[in-house]
Amino acid sequence: MTEQTALDGAPSPGSGRTVVHRDQSLQPRRFVLRRHTDVSGISGTGDVADGVLWPDGTASVRWRGEHPSAVHWDRGRASVELIHGHQGATEIVWLDPDEGDQPADAPAVPLALRRAIDRALTAPVPCPDCERTTACRCIASRHDGRVEAVLAAVAPWAGPAAVPPQTRA
Repeated sequence: MTEQTALDGAPSPGSGRTVVHRDQSLQPRRFVLRRHTDVSGISGTGDVADGVLWPDGTASVRWRGEHPSAVHWDRGRASVELIHGHQGATEIVWLDPDEGDQPADAPAVPLALRRAIDRALTAPVPCPDCERTTACRCIASRHDGRVEAVLAAVAPWAGPAAVPPQTRA
């Protein structure tokens, strides 16, 4: 990993931003600020502003009304909620789905399954050449061992047919 690659993947100091490269297919995500209670007595209630969460984590908000204005927040959603949320009087209502959202009919993954997979992914896997679970000089791939550990972890949810015979206890 080059120094520039490491810098590109890290958030910018004091912000939630990350570098977005032209080969990434990230899209802006639109939202409205929906105000339930007008704390200031100026904006009114309902959809009082339109916004965009940009792929780099920053956000822009354009206020509706007779005196519209626009503001850009380098810290993105966190700043929008902190400054304009008025402790729950205003909420962000997303108009576009999150790229990580699952379809509404997709089954929820149980927390216990997520934890089992996480433990399997971080558990020590023996080297296929020397059997050490710590760093070794063999330079052998531990990929197959990692896959077997994950399959064994998900077996209670997937059933025994999903687990190769060598990993069954």
